[in-house]
Amino acid sequence: MTQTEFGSLASLWGWWTFFEALWIAILWGSRARVLGAGVYRIPGVRRIRRGACERRVEVLLTALERTGVSAEGAPDRDDLVDRWHRIVVGRCVSVTLQVVPLLVVVFPFWWATSIAPNAVTPLWTFAALAGFGAVSITLMAADERAAAVSDAAGVVTVESIRFLEMLLIPNGRRAQDSALEVHGKLFARLCGALRAQAWRETSTMPPAIRSRARETTERLIASLEGGNHRYLFGEGSDRDTAVLDLSRLVSGSLRESCRPRARRDSLVVIDSVLLVDAPEPSDAGGAVEPLRSRLLAGVGRLAVAVGLLAGAFLFPSGGAAADLMGIAGVATVALVCPPVRSALQRAKEFFGITPPSDGQAEAVVGRLNSTASPSSVACPHCAGSSAGCQGRRATPGRHAEGESVP
Repeated sequence: MTQTEFGSLASLWGWWTFFEALWIAILWGSRARVLGAGVYRIPGVRRIRRGACERRVEVLLTALERTGVSAEGAPDRDDLVDRWHRIVVGRCVSVTLQVVPLLVVVFPFWWATSIAPNAVTPLWTFAALAGFGAVSITLMAADERAAAVSDAAGVVTVESIRFLEMLLIPNGRRAQDSALEVHGKLFARLCGALRAQAWRETSTMPPAIRSRARETTERLIASLEGGNHRYLFGEGSDRDTAVLDLSRLVSGSLRESCRPRARRDSLVVIDSVLLVDAPEPSDAGGAVEPLRSRLLAGVGRLAVAVGLLAGAFLFPSGGAAADLMGIAGVATVALVCPPVRSALQRAKEFFGITPPSDGQAEAVVGRLNSTASPSSVACPHCAGSSAGCQGRRATPGRHAEGESVP
């Protein structure tokens, strides 16, 4: 393969990857990346491995019934199949489309080298292919992160199913896996998904609503940790009781999370009856997003920025497309690195760029108010009448658990 031919293929890969990175970044920022939301409208896609999904759901519901979970506490079969199948199909189609640009470069290169095995291939060609593969894999991880941020309830659905299958159907586990390691890993992922759901689904809501949702989630996690401790150290009937308690709690959270997004109009994460004896968390109001999730978010944005900047430099002809990729890369770096963001802000002030509009200023003020200290927030009884609290803040007590939240 000549350098010109490889450059043409690299240009095609760069264009495809650029639009893919831009699409992921836009959906990530708007929290609109929902797996299966678009491709599931295609009639043929609805049948891809749906039978296997239905069989797994039937086995799971049968195991829940055998354990002692009532039908009212178990998730609806049709809702669970439809929700889970949408996520699985959406991920399969997404990965397939993200692998296509890499195959566009790798397959012709492999075909050319197989036809002329004695031809000398430069080292930079293999380095370029490795770079293309690294960027494509990074974009896959970024897309998965964007889907997790946009559809936190879907992540809870997947993790709840995995934990229940591990707890109630141990025969499906591989023989070489350690039972304790698998149990601990899946339990930690379930708790992390529940915390992330409470954090992301209330990120734009008033502080009172956020605090109540996260307090309910922390009580649920505390009950799960208590049942998990009794399951790991219990014997006989105590262990069976712990399995029943864990199954009820996880099944309750699964029933709420697998409801269709179009019909999900509340912040309820579990039936309040299951949390009657749950311990009261002491620090639910100060809960933050897990450090691992924040680090993954920063790494994902940084990787997208590196891919955009690399594409801008590798573009064969340059021009407006390369300039656009460079600007997008610098903007993405500014989201991760505060010094770069402050430097861009000072440069904007130096060049006299127009200040933000009233709507943007109001959004900034709203974000600052949402991150204010608890001491600066008015009491619940006077929040609706205080002059400094009017505007975006909702009247406390307006949204009760289980009611519709706009």
